[in-house]
Amino acid sequence: MPRICESVPPSSRASERKEGEKELFLLSNFIGAVALILRILINIEIIAIIISALLSWIVPYRHHPVRTFFDGLAEFVVGPLRRALPLRAGIFDFTPLLAILLLVFFDRFIVESLFDLARMLR
Repeated sequence: MPRICESVPPSSRASERKEGEKELFLLSNFIGAVALILRILINIEIIAIIISALLSWIVPYRHHPVRTFFDGLAEFVVGPLRRALPLRAGIFDFTPLLAILLLVFFDRFIVESLFDLARMLR
């Protein structure tokens, strides 16, 4: 009588295919994790830029610890843009707005492409 739990050994091609699928699965997870970390970092940077811009209007004391912290985070992106493109109109500085737009573009183009690539590799 045949046993119900009896298994047929897989062919060599099937085992090779499963090994290749496992490698793609790992690569897919890695790319998805990198995309997720990039998205989190972009969101943190956008929030820091917004808070820094608000604190520049609210907190007149430039060396306040909270303001210094958020200014330091925001300067990571805003600083190079300010040096390359000084976008000032009177007392208004539009560089934080440009930085946020660039970060949103980076998120929607690069990070979404990484997520799509991770989904395709599954």
